Amino acid sequence: MLTITAVSTSQTAICPSCGKTSKRLHSSYMRSPYDLPSSGLSVHLQLSVRRFRCQNEDCPRQTFVERLPELVAVSAQRTVRLTRLLYAFSLALSGEAGARLLLDAGILTSPDTLLRLVKGGQLPITKTPKAIGVDDFALRRGQTYGTIIVDLSTHRPIDLLPERTAETLSQWLVEHPGIEFISRDRSSEYMRGATEGAPQAQQVLDRWHVLKNVREVVQRIVNRNHASLKQRQKDAGVIVRARYKKKRSSSEIAASQVARLRRQAWYEEVVELYRQGNSIAAIAQQLQMSPTTVRKFVYAGAFPERSAHRSRRIVRLEPYLPYLEQRVQEGCENASLLWQEICQQGFTHGYKVVNTWLREYLEKPGRNSSQQEIAKRQAFFDVVQAEQGVVFSTEEMMETAQGESLSLVVEPLESPRHLTWLLLRDPGSLNVQEQQKLAFLREVEALNTTYELVQRFFEMVREQQADLLDNWLQACEKSKVPDLQTFAEGLKREYSAMKGALQFSYSNGPVEGQVNKLKYVKRSMYGREKFALLHQRFLQAA
Repeated sequence: MLTITAVSTSQTAICPSCGKTSKRLHSSYMRSPYDLPSSGLSVHLQLSVRRFRCQNEDCPRQTFVERLPELVAVSAQRTVRLTRLLYAFSLALSGEAGARLLLDAGILTSPDTLLRLVKGGQLPITKTPKAIGVDDFALRRGQTYGTIIVDLSTHRPIDLLPERTAETLSQWLVEHPGIEFISRDRSSEYMRGATEGAPQAQQVLDRWHVLKNVREVVQRIVNRNHASLKQRQKDAGVIVRARYKKKRSSSEIAASQVARLRRQAWYEEVVELYRQGNSIAAIAQQLQMSPTTVRKFVYAGAFPERSAHRSRRIVRLEPYLPYLEQRVQEGCENASLLWQEICQQGFTHGYKVVNTWLREYLEKPGRNSSQQEIAKRQAFFDVVQAEQGVVFSTEEMMETAQGESLSLVVEPLESPRHLTWLLLRDPGSLNVQEQQKLAFLREVEALNTTYELVQRFFEMVREQQADLLDNWLQACEKSKVPDLQTFAEGLKREYSAMKGALQFSYSNGPVEGQVNKLKYVKRSMYGREKFALLHQRFLQAA
């Protein structure tokens, strides 16, 4: 420890009660505050401070101690600059982590001291903003949630609320009058809270959340029609390229069958409870299942089989697959040579990735170069020749298989989640194979209607064409697709907020960014550090 002795040289002092200057010395004593460390050593000051007599007869204070506000606060045990450093560490690292790091820097302090500094800090004074964004965040995921409020003009957080209820938000809005715009997601609680607390404010739906809801609606529609799509594909007599399946042991097959039977039993139980009139939330609580899983079972229309997951290996090789398939068809089946060739083209992963893909590809039924595939194609086109009187050569068969005239689907039908994106994406970004799959989907009337309405909605949101909203809602009501009708009814209940989303540029993007920062702050805290500390620490650090 390094000790520094210092003496005040001022001849006068000001009385803190009456403000009069005094020269009469009464006594002196020593103060021993801690200061910033030096060269890894903790610094201990020995300050000789004096006590003066107040010469104002009307002052209730007879004696007072001279103040050193730039060096050390009244009754403080550490200097002002040391307190500032501790406060900065407490904001950035919280209690335990801050105390450990400060100890390595030569400053001995306790986690409780750092937490007291945060709690005693002053929050920045902010004016009532013109536009705010509100969203929820998890204090304990699945159990306890709060609300964050962000100024959309400065993108800085204003306040944290301990709940995400309408009453909490409404009370905050009443205490902060003058807000003109409120951006929010489609939470019914925030809708009610904003309406009750600031009826004069224009509510604006966050466009990302609306588009996310559209995707969920489309996926439910695809789920309902997925079983019939698979049957249509089967009945069409098209050539379907089988997926490669990894060989499994008998125990793995038995375990998979048991898991499927158990999942099917859950599906049947969920469907039966829903048919009896139970809500999705009630079913999830009764069966101890996720509401997402219950909703998926209810809207499936048939038992949803698990689809094969696309391996990460294929994703890595995807840019090089056309070249690899061409080289294999040319007769090169040397994995090491193929790996070296694509490495020269920029591939950065190991040899094993290419070797595993090549083994699967060579064993994969339905390869373009296999005799079995050519025989299947020949049989299919023989049927077309008999019905239409058209003769195809082998080259014409391969070309026609990729065209639109015969709508030949050569890949297995993907999961509803993957097919949903075909209905959502920009038609100009689809390749030939994706356009072919999209044409196959649009042969179903409900999916064709959904596709047309969804594309209109996406264009309306991109171009912010608020004047087209009424016509789009009417088209959904006349579409005869129940999910679209329900979605349109929900938007009509939030008509003003949806209209605002198409008229104003406000969104919840800045709010989502602050929620991510809040997650980082929350992760560095400990269980005993309650919401009040999170509130102080996050807003002061912002």
